[in-house]
Amino acid sequence: MDCYATLILLLFGFSSGSGSLIPLREFYYVNLAVNWADAQHYCREKYTDLATIESMDDISRLKPDFSYTWAWIGLKDDPESWKGDLGNDSNSWRWSTTGETSKTGYQSWDVNEPNSKKANENCVLMANDGKWRDANCQFSLSFVCYTVTNQNEKIYVFIPDLKTWTSAQAYCRKHYTDLSMIENIVENKEVYSLKSPTSSSWIGLYREPWTWSDNSQSTFRSWRDTSPNNYYGNQFCMVENEQHKWDDANCQSKYPFICHQVSKFKTRVRMKIQTGINLTNPATSAQILQQLGAVLTSQGWTDFSMRWKIQSRKQETEKLTEHHCTSTF
Repeated sequence: MDCYATLILLLFGFSSGSGSLIPLREFYYVNLAVNWADAQHYCREKYTDLATIESMDDISRLKPDFSYTWAWIGLKDDPESWKGDLGNDSNSWRWSTTGETSKTGYQSWDVNEPNSKKANENCVLMANDGKWRDANCQFSLSFVCYTVTNQNEKIYVFIPDLKTWTSAQAYCRKHYTDLSMIENIVENKEVYSLKSPTSSSWIGLYREPWTWSDNSQSTFRSWRDTSPNNYYGNQFCMVENEQHKWDDANCQSKYPFICHQVSKFKTRVRMKIQTGINLTNPATSAQILQQLGAVLTSQGWTDFSMRWKIQSRKQETEKLTEHHCTSTF
């Protein structure tokens, strides 16, 4: 059947990578010294959120109206997402082979690990006692790959060559399945039995630190020299200086802060769908909206809601099977 669909997109901001000529965010400096969490709460109450800064264009639009040394922005590396438990957040530990967080939650961290020392320990090694430690991914270490049999059993292979974590990952993916994935104590003991007892080896655990308060996926950074460094072992929130360079700081420190307000606007898109499926089926509608949402997300849209409404056409001359479909985003 032929179905004529009108898609109404109600968009609440999207990334600058989408090419919009409309300023996506307005930035507001607040001259009130508070900790990071209180700054976040204030911004969410009065504006949209603590500032997300996605580009040099955003930086060019930062216009402070008072002098300051440091000001909070919306970037944080919450240790509750990765310290101790493996976590299930965007900055939590993930297995290389799946790119996802742990399904079993098994971990074998050493004492006081992980600790994100110097804020650059985003890969995991197995030490000479079988315990895990986070480490700088640029270290050159031996590593353990694995492959999966037809019976879905893991076969681990120790590689004595010294490589960075990324190079080890590439080697394992080329010759086996991936860097080792360890989901229980039995597998951990097996990997430990293969590696050298006097040295450390890479396993397939890693993470991507730092997340934006509004869940933006932007990877733009404006670090000052030597930052971030987690200097005191407790610097997990981000500040910027008057030169708009960033540094990590203790989240309980008190600084002024920057909020952002996202512009709200509506875009209407019309399209004609010719299909033999029943668009009144809720499962079908949900699948269409999911696919459209995935396309918008891949193009940088960050905040939008979707609603699918089907309305029968009233013209008697048209086929009874034709519908007027309205989707609201």
